[in-house]
Amino acid sequence: MTIDPRELLLKMKEYDFIYDTKLGKIMNKKSEEDKYFIFKILDLLYDNFDRVKYTDDLSESVIGKEKWGILISQKFAISDKRMPIPQVPFNLLYSSKLISMSLSARQGYYTLVGLLLETDEDIYVMLNFRDEKYRKEYKRLTKEKKKVK
Repeated sequence: MTIDPRELLLKMKEYDFIYDTKLGKIMNKKSEEDKYFIFKILDLLYDNFDRVKYTDDLSESVIGKEKWGILISQKFAISDKRMPIPQVPFNLLYSSKLISMSLSARQGYYTLVGLLLETDEDIYVMLNFRDEKYRKEYKRLTKEKKKVK
């Protein structure tokens, strides 16, 4: 299976996020709003795909200092060595440091809009799919990018 790299951003919308589970709705009273803004973030990244750099590691040693990173995950996962943060459905990082665990998807969206309007910087994006076939395709894409460098 080969998918257009840009289309992977839209594939993130096809599956339920943790926000859609009973537990997710209990833990996050604004789950519907957060999901709405995560989808807006995915659309924004899709529209600005020329500035998106897929990565499987958001650490400073990989993406560099003073760089922006976004993790969007369809599921909750335990902290991974490739990411200096736990995988909740949405995280925004600057210089590999979590801006705020309490940053809402709404705030993240407006931050990203400002970043895209005011700078020419690339945005490092890490996607964590629930579906195995998309995880494999994403992993293949990130490996190909590393070979090009």
